[in-house]
Amino acid sequence: MNITYCERYVQIELSKGTRLLDKVLEYACKHFSKRYHLSSSLLILDDGERFKKDYLINWIYHAMLQDDSKPKISEKRSSSRKSSKLESKKSQDFKAIHTPEELKEILAHSHLPIRIKITNPNDVLKRVKIHIHFSNLGQMIVRLEENDRVARRYIYSLFGDKIVYEVDNEFCINSAGYSESMWEGIIELISSRVIHNVALEFEYQKGESGNDSFLTREEYLLRKCYSELNVEFGDDLKKVKKQYLKLAKIFHPDNAHGKDPYTIELYQDRFKRISDAYQMIKNAKASERTTA
Repeated sequence: MNITYCERYVQIELSKGTRLLDKVLEYACKHFSKRYHLSSSLLILDDGERFKKDYLINWIYHAMLQDDSKPKISEKRSSSRKSSKLESKKSQDFKAIHTPEELKEILAHSHLPIRIKITNPNDVLKRVKIHIHFSNLGQMIVRLEENDRVARRYIYSLFGDKIVYEVDNEFCINSAGYSESMWEGIIELISSRVIHNVALEFEYQKGESGNDSFLTREEYLLRKCYSELNVEFGDDLKKVKKQYLKLAKIFHPDNAHGKDPYTIELYQDRFKRISDAYQMIKNAKASERTTA
């Protein structure tokens, strides 16, 4: 269940077959004279009296607070050129809001039409890939391809206090005391999960003896460098450099100043690995140009 808004309307997303949806539809039929059924899953409410909309938004917000999944009131700003793509753009463009103070922001947009979207609870609305890599110093690196609230909460529920740090959709998990085979077993158990209409797909990267054994050592190490920088294999150097500078800024050892020795060592190790990875990709690209 979500409440979102853009420049054209406030959207309330509710699941089919729920008591809350029945109550909302009953309220809309009783109090809104301007109702437009665009389809069996879309209803537009566009009366001019804002107090009706304010009441409805507040009511749904507090009803969601009682739900285990917690409410997600989100903001989506887009130009008119992008408005038609609202449905396809997903959570990396959304800002989750949870507090009553932040609720006021969406109420400030209640002059817009309200769009009731009825979803099937069995439908998977989106897929989020989660990449898992083993690192040095007894670490496991978990990366989200995009920022997703459900995925982040699930990772916290899985690893809890074993999370050493969380930066830019990347989690560092302390795997000290666990063998690699034990972690592989864990990853197999969570390789795919559907939570709140989000499909979480875990991908585990094996070592040199794994599925990439058909590659030469040089090819394997180069692919590993692209993975280290979280870019696609073969991406152009401009994109690789941009990602490298972004990660280098985050994991520069100076950012660990004042932290515990273990965290300082983690930052130093991560910074060295992304620097070495970028240099290797850069050299490989230069070699390709020379050969060509």
